[in-house]
Amino acid sequence: MDYKEGNFETKKFSARKGPYYEGLTEILSLGYETEDLIHHFPSFVGHMTLSRFLALYEAYKMTLGVAGHIAEAGVYKGAGTLLFAKLTQIFEPETLTLVHGFDWFEGSRPTEEEPNIFEGSYKEDYDRLMRLISAQRLDHIVHIHKLDLRSDLEQFFETNAYMQFKLVYLDAGLYDVVIHCLKHFWPRLTSGGVIIFDQFNHELAPGETRAVREFMPDAKIKTFTFGWMPTAYVVKP
Repeated sequence: MDYKEGNFETKKFSARKGPYYEGLTEILSLGYETEDLIHHFPSFVGHMTLSRFLALYEAYKMTLGVAGHIAEAGVYKGAGTLLFAKLTQIFEPETLTLVHGFDWFEGSRPTEEEPNIFEGSYKEDYDRLMRLISAQRLDHIVHIHKLDLRSDLEQFFETNAYMQFKLVYLDAGLYDVVIHCLKHFWPRLTSGGVIIFDQFNHELAPGETRAVREFMPDAKIKTFTFGWMPTAYVVKP
């Protein structure tokens, strides 16, 4: 995993890593074609990874009928952004719902508050992601914004002042990123919309929890009972 071993939340799942990687090594030795891994992915993906995307799917379903776009802050390899784009193709083919991904594509820059996150982790090549989006003909739904979430959102929303969201997925985990995202996305989240926290109440990202406590101390924070991450969400009243 992309972080140092911890003592609390991480330990709950660390015992599963050995068998998981043993199984993964065996699966990769079985000689399946790359296309098999894509078209028959439930045969290969682990249940914890599957639960992660089921949680995102459930959050998306909560927003059906709510006006606004979808945003992911911290795109990495695009799994969340592209999942939401494909869900809009299935459930909202005639709406104007778009998916906006925000990332600076330089990896994590943790502070002393986040000792379990590696410098430069979660870094993806911007051009490769854009080619992936283009290869799937999703350019008309997905818009990737290469910017620094700690400093560039104010200018972005000055330029796009009309923009409203129904679903915001905060997948960065760092205090300075999360607090700026909350300041700019929360006022633009439609009533009934959902904001998702990937690492709330987790030792991996204590800064995320601090940012949430500071910005919305009275929020009704709920959890996904069947998934280990994302860990929490808030529905805007």
